[in-house]
Amino acid sequence: MSDSHASSVVFVAVLLVLASGGVGVVAGTATASPAAVAAEPAVETSQSRLLFQADDDPDDNVTRRHRDPREYDEDGDLEALESRLMTRMIDDLEAGAVSLEDGEYERAARSVDESYYDSLGRYAEIADDTGGENYDELFELAGENQERIVEAARRYNETSAEYERARAAGDEGRARSLARELETIATSVNESSHELRANYDDLEAETDANLSESDAAIEAVNEEIQAEQATVRETEFVATDLTVDADRESISFREPLTATGRLRTATGRPVGSETIRLEVGNGSVRTETAADGSFAFEYRSTAEPLSTERLSIEYVPANESIYLGSETAVDVSIEQVEPTVSALETPTETAYGETATVGGELRVDGTPVDGVPLAVTLGDERIGRTETADGSFETAVEVPASVADGERELGVRLDYEDRALAGTAATNDVTVRETGVDVTVSASRVGDTGRTVAVDGTLETADGATIAGRSVRLDADGTTLETVTTDDDGSFAATVEIPDEAARGDGEIVAVHDGSGSNLASDTATSTVTFSSDGRSWVGLPAWAWLGVGGGLIVLLGAAAIRRWSRLGSSRASPSASAGEATTDAATGRIAERSGTEIAESVLEQGRDSLSRGRPERAVELAYAAVRHALSDRIDASASSAALTHWEFYRRWVDRRDDEPDDDGRSDRALLRTVTERYERATFDVADVSAAEAERVLDGGAQLCDRYADGDGGTRSETDDR
Repeated sequence: MSDSHASSVVFVAVLLVLASGGVGVVAGTATASPAAVAAEPAVETSQSRLLFQADDDPDDNVTRRHRDPREYDEDGDLEALESRLMTRMIDDLEAGAVSLEDGEYERAARSVDESYYDSLGRYAEIADDTGGENYDELFELAGENQERIVEAARRYNETSAEYERARAAGDEGRARSLARELETIATSVNESSHELRANYDDLEAETDANLSESDAAIEAVNEEIQAEQATVRETEFVATDLTVDADRESISFREPLTATGRLRTATGRPVGSETIRLEVGNGSVRTETAADGSFAFEYRSTAEPLSTERLSIEYVPANESIYLGSETAVDVSIEQVEPTVSALETPTETAYGETATVGGELRVDGTPVDGVPLAVTLGDERIGRTETADGSFETAVEVPASVADGERELGVRLDYEDRALAGTAATNDVTVRETGVDVTVSASRVGDTGRTVAVDGTLETADGATIAGRSVRLDADGTTLETVTTDDDGSFAATVEIPDEAARGDGEIVAVHDGSGSNLASDTATSTVTFSSDGRSWVGLPAWAWLGVGGGLIVLLGAAAIRRWSRLGSSRASPSASAGEATTDAATGRIAERSGTEIAESVLEQGRDSLSRGRPERAVELAYAAVRHALSDRIDASASSAALTHWEFYRRWVDRRDDEPDDDGRSDRALLRTVTERYERATFDVADVSAAEAERVLDGGAQLCDRYADGDGGTRSETDDR
């Protein structure tokens, strides 16, 4: 064919592309390339973009899916969605209440699970946008109280069955202990029932909801449990009556409450000669009853509010006791006193991750203060907690990174306000040393083209200890791409989009730990990523650019076909022409300087590195990507293997291969199927992939890549040779 003839054909091809509007090219851009599947976040992000872009498509025939509520243009749309979400939550509450009445505890629990709170979150956001009444707090309270009563009713049912088994076995001690547990649960059910029904009333008053069926169901559940518990109570316990007389009306820690009292059964028989526990205000005391049930005790107030006018006193029987508890109250007022921290002991210097021991005493005029919580502070931060025992305290706390290095104060603080004890604090000077850190980072391109980069790394101390919960900034060409937080093992990972100006030649991803305001030093690390020489990305191009790229590709393919046709014709006349053209073709080999085998080996290595960093799903996806690189040139050259889905690739490949088993009796087909299935699970299934499973997939992928290294791996079919 002459050069002029070839040029004419190319010109016609260009006209055809322009006339077609590039439809085929645009459609192609929407097809994910499994061979470039390098990282999961990139796939999800591109899919999300396509879904939301559908709303901007002028074609009325396009199905509009997953529209972001914040993008609704009309108030009517938002109000309609708000109403639907309210209706959904009301239906959930009603379904749960009815299921609970039917004894279907799991179904009742599912009615107020994550789906309910997801609807609540969306409702609250939209209600804020519409500017109308927002009842999110009412729905949240109703959901929480319904959760509580469902769980309490389930526990009551299970404990009741265990109680009946203990009674049937004649184990009286066990039965009585379970009966007391049932008493506690029944009280919880009763309280949650009243609170939930009040929530229902509020929702009905504020909205158009009708929760009468739900209200009746919850009332029935509570009545049934209370009736059953009344029978248990009568069978297992003896009711008691408690009386207490105080000797003064004003009390404090210095001037404690001294009181006398008497404990009898409901029929008047004394509960005598027993050790009893009394809960008084926010504390407790133990005392002995005389034969006639009388007793005396002393109580020093500590955490009671200064607004207290009546101090509650409750008899709390032991689990194995045959008696039920009872309570009363005395009229008193409370005066505040100030305690003192003494004999405070702390280290003189410390650093990140070190353990600092803090000890001392808390007293009022020499009298030890017992059972009071103290906050351990370093600088302006609370870093731990301890509690006094007979006036003394001692605890060991780990120094966090958030406290700035330098001269600081370490000690304890009593955070009481308007209580019987006044707040107080004591500290010693301490030097917080700066700790050196080491940041590592590794970055790799996601797929063969584009600006998407997968980044992972670690943050450790100079001594190799992991640092959790710290921010690491990821930069490229002076632009912050993302800020990540280190996990418990000090690792971090992200998938980022590189700016156009940074995606030229060899680009650098810089991980920055800024130690400002902490006791950790600052540090940076850099990883180099190679992009195309002109820095142009194939991802995120506008539609006109895709048309141009697609048209150019078709023209080039047409020209290449014409040249090949010409060469085949001329080669028949002159065998030497083939050698000459082979030299010319060798020049184009610069486009793919790395072979499929080299790429596959590199991707497999990245997969093993991801597995070692605790990312099995990522490892499986990289193993699959390596297999696609190694095998894609072994199928029909006329097919665009990169555009095939994972199962289309599998079927295309096995249709064109000889399926001969290896020494282990496993065929290439079986290996590829296993890798494909595990890739599908890692990418689309919600279940986690185990490290052991990822290891097996990497091993299987390596076997396939080794067998089909460039120039090896079986015999090409006739179709391949053509």
